[in-house]
Order: sequence, then C-alpha cells, then structure tokens
Amino acid sequence: MPYKDDRVEKFDREHPEHKYLSDLTTKFLIQNGYRGAIVETTEDMTEEEIIMALFAGYLREGYPEDEADKLARNFYKSTKKGTVS
Repeated sequence: MPYKDDRVEKFDREHPEHKYLSDLTTKFLIQNGYRGAIVETTEDMTEEEIIMALFAGYLREGYPEDEADKLARNFYKSTKKGTVS
C-alpha cells in the first residue's frame, strides 16, 4: 500500500487546482499565526508510534527538535485527558 504522502503527491499532480488551493490555504494559515501538525493515527498504533507521528508532523512544520518533542508529548497527554476535541 502506498504511503499517504505518495497518494497526496499523485493526487496533486493529477489535480493541480487542488495543490494550488491547498498551498494557498496553508500560506494563509501561516501568515495568520497558525502552526500545527496534522497527522493520521490508527487504533493499532502504540503510544510511542503516535507520539513519533506527531513529532514528525511538528518537524515538517518547522519546529526545532526539542520543541517538537515537547509539543508532541504534551498534545498526546492532552488527548488522553480529554482536553482536546
């Protein structure tokens, strides 16, 4: 099964208007102060796998390693406490 990023890249190549709108939306969000990590998790992932996925997402968004690690762990803890919807 192809990786999610491969599917997204293929879709973007086949539908350039989607890539344009996606890039425009991302640029708008960043200009307005949004910084976040969007990742997909599954029920069979362990706690460490979820944290590593979050960590990788924060790294892709440009956070330094130490801050990305802290954000990933804090986000995971907050989801377990039910404070994130």
